[in-house]
Order: sequence, then C-alpha cells, then structure tokens
Amino acid sequence: MGLEVVVKDVLARGEEEANRIRQEGTDEANAIIRGAENTARQILEERREPAVQKIERRKNREISSANLDVKRSILNAKKQLLDNVYNEALGSLAALSESERETIIKKLLESHTDSKRIFSNKSDESIVRRITDLEYGGTILCSGGIVLENEDGTVIHDLTFDTLLRTVRETSLKQLLEILNV
Repeated sequence: MGLEVVVKDVLARGEEEANRIRQEGTDEANAIIRGAENTARQILEERREPAVQKIERRKNREISSANLDVKRSILNAKKQLLDNVYNEALGSLAALSESERETIIKKLLESHTDSKRIFSNKSDESIVRRITDLEYGGTILCSGGIVLENEDGTVIHDLTFDTLLRTVRETSLKQLLEILNV
C-alpha cells in the first residue's frame, strides 16, 4: 500500500470527521443563539427603551463568543486530523515489508553518493549492511530510513521516514488546510 493511498484514505476520513464536527458546532452555536435570544426577550419585557441597546450588545457578544468557540473547536479538530494523518502515515511507513523498505533505502542512497557513513534504526540495520558498502555508523531512533554523513561528519543528510514525512507535512500544510476548508 503506497503512501499516497494511505494519505488519501486518511484525508477522506478526516474530511468526513471535519464535516461532522462542523455540523455539531453549527448545532451548538444555534442552541446558544436561541438561548441568547430568549434571554434578550425577557430583558426587553422588563425594560423596553433603555434595554434595547443593552440587549443588542449582549446578543452580539454571546453570538461572537459562540462563533469563536465553534471555530476553535473546528480548528482543534482539524489539527487533530492532521496529526492523525501524520501519525498514521508514519505508522504505515514503519510497517512496510522488508523488501519495500529495502527498495526505499536503495532509492534514498542513490541521491547521496558523497556519503561515507550510514545510520539506520535497528530493524533496518541488516538491510543497510547488505545493500551498501558505506561504513555503518550505528543505530538511531526513527521509524525507518537512513541518515548519511560525510567523512568528517560536517554534512549530514537526514533521510529518515520521520524527517521526510515531517518535511512533506510542512510543505503540504497549506494544501491540506485548503482541502479541509480552514
């Protein structure tokens, strides 16, 4: 299963969840607005003339507050969805088969031929040692992928799944937010 399929599936589920949350927020806002309107009617009956301005100010504050609460809830839900997409994608990458991981690591190695040392997580160590003649620098904590280093350690290429996915997340955030209608 490719990363694009996983991301599309999670985004579709995320959009459904965002729509549900948006509807709940709208319902909640409508209930708050109805409550504010009832309160306003009572005050109007008690003090007609001087209360008109007070009622409008209070109604506007409550509506604004309700709208802000709904927007905050929706934004928090969307952030949670983005975090879930990221975590699910990272989990999917970590769960790739050994042959899929080997293919990915080979492709990562092709783009950086100036490296002398290579690092990987413990589960990818045997793959890395088998497919490259680079000096094995040790294991690192990551979901997969590799870190490459030049001979004097001044140039480091972090090609771990964690970093690559985080980079994709950051560069794609605007597009994802547009899809989620933020």
